[in-house]
Amino acid sequence: MDVTLYPCHIKKLARGGHARAAKFAHVVEGRRYTTRQIASRLDVSMGCALERAKRGPFPLTWHSLQQSRLVKS
Repeated sequence: MDVTLYPCHIKKLARGGHARAAKFAHVVEGRRYTTRQIASRLDVSMGCALERAKRGPFPLTWHSLQQSRLVKS
């Protein structure tokens, strides 16, 4: 859809994108981040960032996300 032809639709398109991103957001140190934001901050691929965010430990911290593997004690 060309937004220049229908400027009233731009708000709906942006809102839909934000709602979808919020579904897949992860809470890191009290703030919501998407997988893409985590991947860019850690400088890893999106798949790797998603794996690290899913594995925990919860609550997520940047320090735990930076570790490639968790040390089992």
